[in-house]
Order: sequence, then C-alpha cells, then structure tokens
Amino acid sequence: MNSPVLHVAACILFAWAPCGARVVVGQKLPGVAVADRGVMVPHVKVVDARMVLDGPDLAYRPWTLAETAGRVRTIYHLAGRIGIEGVNKDFIDAIIAAKLPEYLPDSPYKTITILNLSDTLWGTHGIASGRFETSQREFAHALYVADEKGVARAAWDLQPRQSAVIILDRDDTVLFFKEGKLSPGEIHAAISLIRGRLGVGF
Repeated sequence: MNSPVLHVAACILFAWAPCGARVVVGQKLPGVAVADRGVMVPHVKVVDARMVLDGPDLAYRPWTLAETAGRVRTIYHLAGRIGIEGVNKDFIDAIIAAKLPEYLPDSPYKTITILNLSDTLWGTHGIASGRFETSQREFAHALYVADEKGVARAAWDLQPRQSAVIILDRDDTVLFFKEGKLSPGEIHAAISLIRGRLGVGF
C-alpha cells in the first residue's frame, strides 16, 4: 500500500527516493514530450546483431517517453554543462560492461540520455551539442534526446546543473532514482535491478 508514512520512510532509508520530487520509486514516471530538437536519428545498419552507423549525418525529431514503453530503460539526464558527463562515468561504464540487450531497434532494454540544453553556461551551447552528437555516433544503438527547453527537467522536478539516473520498468514504474554521483553500491544495485527485470540470460 502506498501511504504518506511509507513514502517518508522510503525518503529516510533511500537516497534515491527524495521527498517532494516528481520522480518517486514505485510510482509511474510522469510522461514527457520533447518537441524542440528531440531525439537524434542517426543513419544505421545492423552488423553482427548490432546497430552501427551507416553515414555521418544526424537528424532530429520530436520525442516522447511513451514511445519507449514496453521495455526496461535507464534514463540518464544531464545538464548541458561541460564535464557533467564525468559525474556518473562509472555508472555508464558499468552499463557498457554489463552487455545489456540494447543493440537492436527492438531490444528489450534501452539507455536514453537526455541533455538539458536550457542549462548551459553562456557560450557553451554549441560545444555541448557537438559533444552530444559525438556520443550518438559512438553509440549508435542508444537513444540521445536533445532537450532545448528543459521540459524533462521541469516535468520531473530535477535539480539544475546536475546528473540524474532513473531506471524504469516496462510500464514506466520507477525502479531506481538518484541525482548526483552514484556510489559503487548504488551502481551495483542499479545494474542488478536492470538484470532482474530483464531475467536470467536476458
């Protein structure tokens, strides 16, 4: 049963279930639609059961959280600040090392990186955008969403100038949430949650 008392207890026990946030472990993540820029669409082909680039060009289209429903997902939300990607590099390295089933268009798991381009320092917008596009070219199978107006941060009431990790079940239920740097124990817990939801052997 989801009661205020239990929620307060969760806030005390778990750093990744903060009080007052719109992202609450055990509850549905509010839907969001990013219309300004949106998700990057690289030209890809499948080689050896993996999506790879098939040309350098990238396009953008509007994106909604709803279109990724039905699969386990990690949302990696970043402020558009130079160096912010280093805050949770250990977590992303752990995701890569886990070799989760995300390399095909219909894979049961996806990593979604959202860059809040409304949260950039003066003069760095273009640099942040360029680095983001470089990441998409390196990881053609992942979803990269450029959020010009910060609608995801607003919808989820995330902290500015920060990194956040949200893990979702197939029905948009929040399994894990943490703003700021994940500890080694939190990284292990997050990867274990993903593996558990995907099942043994994926």
